[in-house]
Amino acid sequence: MKLFRKYYIFLVAAVLLSGCSQYKVYSVKDSPKIPVSGGVIYALPKTQVKVAVTVERRDLSKAIYSNYATDYLGIDASELDTNYHIVAIDVSSVNVADPDYYYYVKVRSGSVTVDRRHLLLAIGCQNPESNVAAGMADEDVNVDNQKRDVKAEYNLYDRADTFYTRYDTPGRPTKVSSKKDVRSVKQRAAAAAERLEEIQDKEQQLLNGEYEGSYGAEAVQYLFGQLKKQEQAIIDDFCGYAKRETVCFYVDPVMRKKDDFVDTVIWFSEKEGFVGDAEHLPSDAFPIVCDIHCDNDLRMTNRFVKYHTSGFTSQSSAGRTGTAATKTRNRRNFRYRVPEQATVTVTTPAFSVSRQLLVSQLGPVVELPRHRIKALFDANTLDLKQMERSRMF
Repeated sequence: MKLFRKYYIFLVAAVLLSGCSQYKVYSVKDSPKIPVSGGVIYALPKTQVKVAVTVERRDLSKAIYSNYATDYLGIDASELDTNYHIVAIDVSSVNVADPDYYYYVKVRSGSVTVDRRHLLLAIGCQNPESNVAAGMADEDVNVDNQKRDVKAEYNLYDRADTFYTRYDTPGRPTKVSSKKDVRSVKQRAAAAAERLEEIQDKEQQLLNGEYEGSYGAEAVQYLFGQLKKQEQAIIDDFCGYAKRETVCFYVDPVMRKKDDFVDTVIWFSEKEGFVGDAEHLPSDAFPIVCDIHCDNDLRMTNRFVKYHTSGFTSQSSAGRTGTAATKTRNRRNFRYRVPEQATVTVTTPAFSVSRQLLVSQLGPVVELPRHRIKALFDANTLDLKQMERSRMF
């Protein structure tokens, strides 16, 4: 009788423990015929490398006095450098859904939180970072109650065809009245050159302490800055405007554990800028190359994951057959990825930028325990941030 009672208690405990599982997880690739009504779809993250290239070029199309640059400034506009130049390169990472690792979650009770990319954020609780991870834009935040202190500033522009008033907002002067300028382009260029000379004389007077009036250090600094802006604006009318543009490229690394990933992001020509057609390249074109290197052999990561989650690692059951794949599919557990750190280097003949980034697809795929759990995932790396086991959420 005692033996029967012990067996009965053990059987009831086993049933209770088996009932602790609140979810069943199915691989969409392994089980494409699973009905998806009433459940949640989530995907494992895949990291793309974002390469932001900033280029600069002098544009003469809006230089209205370029034909008179030689006469009044002694500069030959035809000799100005109008080529494209790379001035900065920035490297970062972006996580997207991996199309090979989609899962359907059949929810019995509790909650599952995913963002708009279908990446997993929380199990059994709400992720406080879910609004940010879901892609909430900065402009969605209510800023109506934010007050900005705008100080009145003097407008020092002195143009012959426009009159302004004081106490305008910075950069937005109030036009009181205007009259049509009937002067020729050459006459206006001559007047602009004279104004440029006056501005440069005032700058020297400020630097030498010879400027009329008594000004404090802050006032002198402000006046000098305004004169510099006016000087640059006139020079741009003669020599063109230096325009900057940042273009972002996304690299999708596919690599083995021990091999580096090397790929050409884009071709670049100083005469033509970015060149997409690799078969018809200009003579001066050169590649912008992305190299990704990972030293970690995953042993330390696997031990860490097993110790903290009591789970096991597996690359995936998707696309596999046999006993191992069947065993993996039958577990019906949540899976997530532990990202691995990699060194990402982007090089050109003149630049070399290196960053340490976390790349999701280089890390192992890990299963969470089947028990009832609470789990939070990092909104940026999608790695497991916190996990608790309990019978009651």
